[in-house]
Amino acid sequence: MNKLSSISLLVLSALSYQAIAEEADHPLFSAYPGAEIDRYQRIDYDQFELPNGAVTGKQFSKITALGEVTRHVYDIEQVSSMQVAKNYQEAFNKAGFNVVFKCEGAACGPEDGELLGNQLAIPGEVYNYHHQPYYFLVKKDLPEGPVYAAWYIANYNSETRVNQVIVQGKTFKTDLIQVNLDGLKTSAEPDATENADDLELDHPMLSRYPGANLDRHKKVDTETFTMPVPGQKALTLQGDLSQHAYDIKQVSTLKVFENYQNALKKAGFSQVVLCKPTECSGEDALRKVGDAVSQHNDVYNFYRKAYYTVAKLTTGGQEHYVALFIGAYESTVRVQQVILSTKAVQTDLVKADASELKRQLETAGKALIYGIYFDTGKAEVKAESKAALTEIATLLKQNASLKLYVVGHTDDTGNSQANQQLSEQRAQAVVKALTDQHQISASRLEAHGVGPFAPASNNTSAAGKQLNRRVELVQKL
Repeated sequence: MNKLSSISLLVLSALSYQAIAEEADHPLFSAYPGAEIDRYQRIDYDQFELPNGAVTGKQFSKITALGEVTRHVYDIEQVSSMQVAKNYQEAFNKAGFNVVFKCEGAACGPEDGELLGNQLAIPGEVYNYHHQPYYFLVKKDLPEGPVYAAWYIANYNSETRVNQVIVQGKTFKTDLIQVNLDGLKTSAEPDATENADDLELDHPMLSRYPGANLDRHKKVDTETFTMPVPGQKALTLQGDLSQHAYDIKQVSTLKVFENYQNALKKAGFSQVVLCKPTECSGEDALRKVGDAVSQHNDVYNFYRKAYYTVAKLTTGGQEHYVALFIGAYESTVRVQQVILSTKAVQTDLVKADASELKRQLETAGKALIYGIYFDTGKAEVKAESKAALTEIATLLKQNASLKLYVVGHTDDTGNSQANQQLSEQRAQAVVKALTDQHQISASRLEAHGVGPFAPASNNTSAAGKQLNRRVELVQKL
């Protein structure tokens, strides 16, 4: 069997192909004998713009093909571009493909139609491989959808390079992700362990895209998070926060985005923000959005062909936000996912009676008090502080020899010097309340303020700031 027949028969026998092995030849067209794969890329479903006209100036007409996109770059030693091109031409003719557009040499446009090759090339450039070029764009209609195939075949020195793109039309599935609103009832407490089943680390409300690998995740009870809104004021939200980053091989951002979009819409979420590729002030602006959403504040290379959306659902007295930044790098898509369920900071979680205060003093040398309240920027003890003051007084009355430093603390909001002064004034106010209202001897108490300089938590979240605004009792020897 000669060379032309073997290529043609392979095409005819593979028109109903299913899957493509990684870095294998496309089942529709074998490689030219002796060709080596220089680059390979397959995307499960995407749109690809195929040139269908010669270059005029710096422009050329294109058609958009949708489906599974497979790209190859082949290098063939010591053979002419004409010989390779004639073989491909014979193969697609015998397989019943129709020619949409073809050109040869100068007829392809300036610089041998190099821009046509750049459009097909995986790195986006044919470099020196634009001499004696041939370009073909062909099409064949199949039951699942049209198949488009395009080649830019050209020489450099004694080597021919084939840039090949094949787009196989197929059904676009948008039901691959599920939303389970019952998952919103699940606690947002961290549940990750090194030995946990990977799928158990997903948010219980939103499934991952099939085949996605979890790169990193984070769950925080009551956190503040700012969701960027390109061109508008950002959304600063507070509540239970969950972040996930997923990697998905050989699929397009388009398909992943449409599946998430479809799932959220079916579940009743409304769209708050939507940015598609080339929108929202361009790729650089969209990359900054991705940085803001990602866990490490950097999407690295995963900002290409990016989609960004924020969706919202109000149910059960809560607002639930889902933010997704979906970007690609080479043949991998990364999903940066943020889910936040709004809620107020709980301030009654730390209880302290006299026996607990004594235990803390004996084990840690200090006891933390969160039940003493002040108005913002003020040092007058509020009436709601009565229960905490009563327990401190009881502690002192039950332990007659006990002496205490009363130390005031603030968060890091505002001027540090002013905060230090305010914390000392508040400590003095607590001492005065204990002596005036509970008849504790002033000689047993000494007030000090350290402002924001000894935090108990971070100052970047509402929950952390709440823990930093406290009074501490330190045993005085």
